Amino acid sequence: MSKKSTFSAVKRRNLMAIILALITATVMIPGMTVYLPFSFEEQILIPILLFPFIWSGLFIYTYMAEKAWHPLVVMLALTFSHAGLSYYALTQGASV
Repeated sequence: MSKKSTFSAVKRRNLMAIILALITATVMIPGMTVYLPFSFEEQILIPILLFPFIWSGLFIYTYMAEKAWHPLVVMLALTFSHAGLSYYALTQGASV
C-alpha cells in the first residue's frame, strides 16, 4: 500500500502556516498603520480589518504553493519589507 501525500514537506508547511504566517501578518499590521497615507482613523481601522484576510491568505498559500520554500521566501520578504518601511516612516518623522 503506497502512502501518497498531497504536498511535500508537511512538517515544514505546518510550521510555516502556523507560526510564520502569524508573525508576518502581525508585522504587517503595525507597519501599515505607520506608512499608509490615510487619515488617523483609517490608518488604524483598515489594517485591523485586513488582518484576518492577510493571515488566512498567507496560511492557505503555504499549503497551495508548489514548492515548500516559496512561501518561506514570500513571507520573509513581506516581513522584512514592512519592517523596513516602518523604520523608514518612523525615522523620517524624527528627523524633522
